[in-house]
Amino acid sequence: MAKWLAAELPEWVTLIALVIGLPVLMVLLESLVHRRLPHWRRGEHNDATGIMLSAAAVVYSVAIGLCVVTLWEKRNDARVATEAEALNLLAVAEGGRVCDPQVRAAIDAGVLAYNRDVLAAWPQRVRGEAVPAVGEAVDSLLTVIGGITPQTAAQEAFVRDAMERLTRATELRAEAVRLAHDQQLPDVVWISVLIGSMVVLSLCVTCGVRDDMLRRVLVGGVAATIGVNVFLAVELNYPFAGAVRIEPESYERVVAHLEQSR
Repeated sequence: MAKWLAAELPEWVTLIALVIGLPVLMVLLESLVHRRLPHWRRGEHNDATGIMLSAAAVVYSVAIGLCVVTLWEKRNDARVATEAEALNLLAVAEGGRVCDPQVRAAIDAGVLAYNRDVLAAWPQRVRGEAVPAVGEAVDSLLTVIGGITPQTAAQEAFVRDAMERLTRATELRAEAVRLAHDQQLPDVVWISVLIGSMVVLSLCVTCGVRDDMLRRVLVGGVAATIGVNVFLAVELNYPFAGAVRIEPESYERVVAHLEQSR
């Protein structure tokens, strides 16, 4: 459900539903409750209600704040992972300058093919699907570099470093695919966020403020604030989907760099 909200549903629909629809719903619910229970308007229990509401609001604010901060940090981690994957093999291409022109051309072609395959299959990566062509590009690079017979100390150092980077490439690719597919907040945390939101909103409805307009403004404002925070959590939960998704810019820059240097 969370993946569908972030990836399939337009952001403006989610934003309107949470930031406008939720406050409207809560104002209507508040009007209905106070119409059925008019004695609540007198605010006889406002002191107790205020204490409970304040405690719940503080706990909820800390929890949702930590969730949003954690999600933003995880988004940055995902961005760093994609950059590391793209730049890892670019370093192999740059280091290939110590080799013969024919070998260097083969290495550049392999790195270029790898990044082009990632770009072509980006939607599949976001869905967590395997892309055999990307693995084949790494295999071709392993074949090319494995066939090099070092003639100098520089070439020997390059071959050793390149083999380590190619081994690392598989790990980086797996990590990037996992981050693209998996949600960042566990289901139990989502349940806690939603329950906390409902508790705070429910307590808001119990407050007895005699001025109808002021009461509705307060309830609507709290609901809108909660809606904004839930919207941020939904959009940040999948780093490669939603309004603030990570784009394959790192791979595009590598492709542009290699094409210009050929």
